Amino acid sequence: MPTYRGKNSYRTFLKAGRSIAGKIARLDGVIGILGTGSIGRRFGDRFSDLDLVVYAHSDSIKRLRRLVSVGWTGYKGMEFDIPVESFERALAARVPSRFWTQVRRWDHQISQILHDTNGQIKKLLRDKLVYPEREQKELLERYRGEIQEHLVFLPELWASRGRPYNVNHALMRAVEKIVLWIYARNKLFEPYTAKWLFYHLEVKAVPEHVHLGALTEVFTQPTRSISGALRLRRKLLRLCDRVGLKWEINSYSEAHRRAIENWARVSEETRKLLKW
Repeated sequence: MPTYRGKNSYRTFLKAGRSIAGKIARLDGVIGILGTGSIGRRFGDRFSDLDLVVYAHSDSIKRLRRLVSVGWTGYKGMEFDIPVESFERALAARVPSRFWTQVRRWDHQISQILHDTNGQIKKLLRDKLVYPEREQKELLERYRGEIQEHLVFLPELWASRGRPYNVNHALMRAVEKIVLWIYARNKLFEPYTAKWLFYHLEVKAVPEHVHLGALTEVFTQPTRSISGALRLRRKLLRLCDRVGLKWEINSYSEAHRRAIENWARVSEETRKLLKW
């Protein structure tokens, strides 16, 4: 784990989680319980919840949710986040799917099993925490397009309009997509991007962790000038080249020029309709 400021109360969270899991496990219909969140990441502080995931038979879900999925409730300084999920639904759902999202698989991958009836949860995780080739290909292509929009095209557009904050915003969005592209290339599941975007880089789970400083610069050293923002953009473009991200069109101006050139390729009928 990286070093965070503040006291790490992980052991307190784990002790509480084990105690609660031991009691929930005795309820009818419960198959398994995972310790996620701070227990899975082995870091918890005063901002953390006690995160557990309860897997149970479908006919027990409503009853168990009324008992344990209380939300916005705290005890001894800890708030609870304890969803109850259908084991049958989890077992039947494809990967990927609305159930087995990237975030759920990341959350479960770093979790600790606190209760498991006959090893069913262990087998479930072994079967579902996979990363299909097709999913990787689709994500790489999607993020590549989004990086191109926010890093290659939009900064030039907003710089020409005299809006440095829009340039910075585009760069921040670009960095988010660069990071997710790096994770997809390494077949690592996406974390909760709002809080843990840089997680795999911080724990040095990818070789690209050496670029963490350059990727976070737009967040840690914001600039009010267009020239400063474009300087950061050039650094990010060089970083993309080093990690293997390339584009056929490298600027908004080039894209505009190609669009004008494509006019000659459309039919005469189309030109008659679109010209004035």
